[in-house]
Amino acid sequence: MALLASNVLLGLPANGYVAWMIASESSGPAVSELFALNLAVAEILFACSSFYVMLHFLLRMSQEVGVLVLKLFLQLMLISRPLFQTCICLERYMAVVHPTIFIRLKPLRYRLAVCLFDWLLILLDFLFPFLGPSLTVSACYFIAKSLLFLSVLSYCGVRVLLVLKQPGPGDSSRSVESWSAMKRKAFKVIVITLGFNSATQLLQILMLGPTVLTASLLLILQLTLFSLFISIISSFITPLLFLHRAGKLPCI
Repeated sequence: MALLASNVLLGLPANGYVAWMIASESSGPAVSELFALNLAVAEILFACSSFYVMLHFLLRMSQEVGVLVLKLFLQLMLISRPLFQTCICLERYMAVVHPTIFIRLKPLRYRLAVCLFDWLLILLDFLFPFLGPSLTVSACYFIAKSLLFLSVLSYCGVRVLLVLKQPGPGDSSRSVESWSAMKRKAFKVIVITLGFNSATQLLQILMLGPTVLTASLLLILQLTLFSLFISIISSFITPLLFLHRAGKLPCI
């Protein structure tokens, strides 16, 4: 309950503020931050579902409905965030490593098509628990998703870092300290995002390993709680980075 309450009290206003900032900007910044806007909307839905799950179990409502809601809640938590974070990482990768192709794909219609496809994947992922898969199948499915997201995030992040670390066309004689402020800021943000996302995906993969081998109910509940803790903590990272980049954190 403390984890769910912290997600509602902290995650909901932070992501709501981020979504409002992006939506209230002019068409240029809003287009460039479209994936971040969808990620903020997904986090808002995650926070709202946290509030409902908290009320459901506090009011001791139907257990069958509670289990179904909890499954959908976990599905939303484990698919929407890494999916949109992967899109953001791919966008940065194309902008830095393949700028010519990125300029061709810059119009709004391409980003909207990708966002619609992402929400369709999220909807299809919601239908997976209704198929009645076994615990082993569910765990293997989740591990496969986590490995896919981890591979894409790691490859794109490392490639962008290597390109950013190389000097520009006119900077061959300069040292690393002569990087521009934009390169330094981009490098720091990518290192933080890549490190936290990689650690989150790896922990979730390693946690589900014992579950596949020993399907103990107590172990499943403990791992679910720990996974919930990691996911709620990681939900604060993206809005804090965005607000810090926008200069809206007076304390930092």
